[in-house]
Parts: sequence; structure tokens; C-alpha cells
Amino acid sequence: PRFEREIDLKGNVIMPGFKNAHTHTAMVLFRSLADDMELHSWLSNQIWPNEAKMTGEDVYHLTKLGIMEYLSSGITASFDMYLKNDFYARANVDAGFRTVICSGMNNFDADITNIEREYQKFNNYSELVSYKLGIHGEYTTSMERMEYMISLAHKYKAPCYTHMSETKSEVDGCIERYGLTPTQLLAKIGFFDYGGGGFHCVWV
Repeated sequence: PRFEREIDLKGNVIMPGFKNAHTHTAMVLFRSLADDMELHSWLSNQIWPNEAKMTGEDVYHLTKLGIMEYLSSGITASFDMYLKNDFYARANVDAGFRTVICSGMNNFDADITNIEREYQKFNNYSELVSYKLGIHGEYTTSMERMEYMISLAHKYKAPCYTHMSETKSEVDGCIERYGLTPTQLLAKIGFFDYGGGGFHCVWV
């Protein structure tokens, strides 16, 4: 068809932005930090001790750094599971960037009821921000806490997300604890009754 206006893109293409479907944006700080380690040793010996030192302002500024990287490669939205969500959400709004926050509940959370408060708060925070239910992973979350998350999923008829089957040792540990793989366990206890998904899924 003929149009009133034509634009010469000089070999480029117009398309929707990419979406980063699972990220921890402020972890840009830890890029190349002991990247030759096995996952659980890396988390226990490098990441978790360093994350414990991070302030909300750290998360705010590192999130903005991560957003600059996203935009430079055509990523226009993220699905993020990390820490200090008040600072994380503010950084995204201040940058004009769209994000979905995923809760990462685990055994280190002092107050698990905060998940429900965050669910209500961030789903009414900004048109750029929404919030989904989730746990960090089966191996970092007790059955009692997983069941609490499932109760929220049923209350809000909402999907749930988690890191799942990232390593063989994670799968072996879950089989040892429950006689099921993480995928089988979460499906059996109703974690995915309203949809959701797993991140990484290397050893499903």
C-alpha cells in the first residue's frame, strides 16, 4: 500500500523491545566475581556474604547501572528477583523502565508476611511496576514457607515462580528430602496451581 510518510531505516528494523525474563539487576556489581566456582559454593562463599553488606542505596544505584546496560542492548523490561524492593522499584520508576518484581522468599526472611504486603503495595505502585509471587528455590525454602506461598497463590489466584533444578546437587538433595525432583515436588504441593514457572531449569 501507499503511505503518506515513509522512513528510510538504512538497513535497521523496527521491532518490540526485548524482555529479560529472569534477572537480578543489581548483581551487576558481582560480574566476574569468582565466576569459575560451582553454584552453591559461589552463592555461600561469595554472593550471600557480599549481599548482606548491600544497602538500599547500593541496590538503587546498581539497578540504574543495570538498566543502562539493558537499554543499550534493546531490553525494555525485566522480570527481577532480588533484594530491597523499595529501592529497586524506585530506581526503575526514576529511570522510566518497566519491571516485574518477583518475590524471592526463603529461609533467611525474618518476616514472611511481608510478601503479601509487597504484593499489594507493588501491584499498585506505578504503571511501570508489578509484582509476582515466588520463592528463591526449594533448597533455600522450608516446606512450611513454601506452603505459605502456596496459600497466597490460592488467595490471589496468582502464579508462582522459583529457581528450579539449576544443578544436579539441587535435584539430588530434593530427592533425598522428599523423594521427588523439585519440579515434581512443587507440582504435587500446588505451587503451580495458578500457573507460574521455573528459572534456569538445567536439570529438570
